[in-house]
Amino acid sequence: MPSHLFRDVLERIRPSRKEREEELLVARRLIRKVASVRPKGCRVVLTGSVAKGTFLRDSKDIDVFVLFSRTFPKSGFEPAIEAMVKKAFPGLGYRLSYAEHPYARFHFQGRRIDLVPAYAIKGAQERLSAVDRSVLHTKYVLGNMGARQKDEVLLLKQFLKANGLYGAEIKVEGFSGYLCELLVVQYGSFARLLSAASCWKLPLLVDPKGLYRRAGKKEREALFAGFGSDFLVIDPTDRDRNVAAAVSGENVARFAGLARRFRKRPSAGFFFRTQPSFAGRAAALASRGHAYVISLMKPDVVDDVLWGQLKKAMKQLSARLMEDGFRSRVPGFGMEADDSGGLLRIAFSVEQDLLPRSAMVEGPPISMLQPTLNFMRHHAHAKFARKRGRISAVVRRAIRMPEQSVDAVFSSMCGKGKSHLFYPLSVAKVPKPEKKRR
Repeated sequence: MPSHLFRDVLERIRPSRKEREEELLVARRLIRKVASVRPKGCRVVLTGSVAKGTFLRDSKDIDVFVLFSRTFPKSGFEPAIEAMVKKAFPGLGYRLSYAEHPYARFHFQGRRIDLVPAYAIKGAQERLSAVDRSVLHTKYVLGNMGARQKDEVLLLKQFLKANGLYGAEIKVEGFSGYLCELLVVQYGSFARLLSAASCWKLPLLVDPKGLYRRAGKKEREALFAGFGSDFLVIDPTDRDRNVAAAVSGENVARFAGLARRFRKRPSAGFFFRTQPSFAGRAAALASRGHAYVISLMKPDVVDDVLWGQLKKAMKQLSARLMEDGFRSRVPGFGMEADDSGGLLRIAFSVEQDLLPRSAMVEGPPISMLQPTLNFMRHHAHAKFARKRGRISAVVRRAIRMPEQSVDAVFSSMCGKGKSHLFYPLSVAKVPKPEKKRR
């Protein structure tokens, strides 16, 4: 592996000593302010990448946890956190966000701050909420990662970030910061991780602490079945948690492919590339068929809820287009989504923008008398034909244009009232990109 390339990349992404000191100074100032107004019996601690020293240059996110006694009711988290923000930072705007329970998000001295309530625990078996383990994660990484390995984490984070694979949120379905740290702990370095990842085959078990090292073949099979995933990275602080649960199978494959391409031809471009814009992705779809962009109002809900429903809508639309007889040159109709500019947009591509008036529906073999009669009754007004020993019906299409499929999906979804998504504002065809002149 090209060590000089890694050195050059680190020069661009590693915070300077002054920057690290500044982040810690801001964090300590923040903690003092929160600690001065904390409820009696609580502790205020720094977690996340700043606490572990694994944050990228210009990363301005700080996570502060307020640890409550396990006897404190969860229902008290929201008023307690709100009271602390208002007392410690009077007049400062903040927003309550909701995961398993509420936390406050605001900006302080140019940094985005998450102030998170959790329970103070000594081991995962004591946890009462998912975020309780975060303090254990920080402790584990600090105790098991050497100073040089922090640079390896930075390389991995930047590599993933540049290729759209960094982040465990539903929008990305990628690698979290903690997962990056565990992979470096497991493989020792970024280079050795890429060497291993280039040969990854699912199902894959990564077990940094060896909590399942004695598991036999049947036990491992049961493990994958129990977690419901083919990519397991066992949390060293909790044997019952898969740290890689958020990573989609597609993104595991993408990472493995990137690892192979980088090892074959290393370059800084793998670390510093700009992801194509939504308009660029839609134009690329238009070059391979007839592309459309659905525009919707963006509901005021947290990103994970929004993207969970958006991805569900995309799957339903893909299935409906297929059912209605549309085909595409790209898998899954090339569904792309974007949530910028106060709108939600979905792009997709089909081979034909207008289907024929009629379609041939294949029926059962003519030798099967009763199924054939049932098929003919079902298509009573159709014309019938015999083809390759089967009966077929020529039926008139109810839907011929992609816009009609879109209408059917969103009418059904919005009519049930279970989705936050609105009916589309528009369904517009994307112009074909102009061919380059020679």
